[in-house]
Amino acid sequence: MAATPASSAVPEKSRRSPLPWVAVVFVVALVVALVLTAFRHRDPEQAQHIHADFTLILGALERYRADHGGQLPEEGDLDALLVPRYLHAVPLDPWGRPYHYASSAQGVFLSSFGRENQRGGVGDNQDHTNHDGHQQLLR
Repeated sequence: MAATPASSAVPEKSRRSPLPWVAVVFVVALVVALVLTAFRHRDPEQAQHIHADFTLILGALERYRADHGGQLPEEGDLDALLVPRYLHAVPLDPWGRPYHYASSAQGVFLSSFGRENQRGGVGDNQDHTNHDGHQQLLR
């Protein structure tokens, strides 16, 4: 008794097309990419607001240092700049909080820790510093 070609062939059910699985993987990858993009998104208006404030504060610090023998205000004391020659008001970050200020031998460090005011985060909670491509006037 010889085997018939039909009995040695792979059953029809096991020869499914991989196309549905490829489509599922593609859709999942697309959703993940969209979600990650949304979390990484920085509001351009907030970034512009912060950049303008950093430029203003760094200019005021430069004038302060020139008037005070190369000295900068004490760490965290941007209120020392509240003289019309330097600043009329200390700007607040887009979430209504004061910027963080520190100075050292390496230069000045200005930062905003985003909406939640905590280090780290993404999107609206992302940190912004004057070393993130903002103008660095003081070193």
